[in-house]
Amino acid sequence: LQLTFERQGDQVVTTYRGKAQHQGFPGFLHGAVTTGLLDEVMSRVPVLENRWAMSARLELRFRLPINTNERITATAEKSGGRGNIINTKAWITLPDGRIAVEATGSYVLLAQETLDEMARNFPGLAQSWSGQGPETELLSN
Repeated sequence: LQLTFERQGDQVVTTYRGKAQHQGFPGFLHGAVTTGLLDEVMSRVPVLENRWAMSARLELRFRLPINTNERITATAEKSGGRGNIINTKAWITLPDGRIAVEATGSYVLLAQETLDEMARNFPGLAQSWSGQGPETELLSN
């Protein structure tokens, strides 16, 4: 999706505009793209604490259709957690301020050993995962 993430206080925010190939019904953004967008923004919430996590659970409520040509904003924040789980909530806002989709998610924090193994073939990511890179790198996709 070529997203760029921005920290705004305790929230992670990104914007997105769909393309014709991302439509479900003609002219409307496919729900799978919306789901991916929300998963991506929620998965960056642990990065605010310099941690990386993988999706464990997602739940979405679709309220309004999204036109593929609209520039939408996805926002996520931490809603709790326990042990190695971080819970998040997120929403997609239309240009007029209405909320089109709401989501909750649970993300399993990854151990450093797991990150090292995953990054074996991606040395540039290893630096970001270790927390040695600038925060803007951590929030980039």
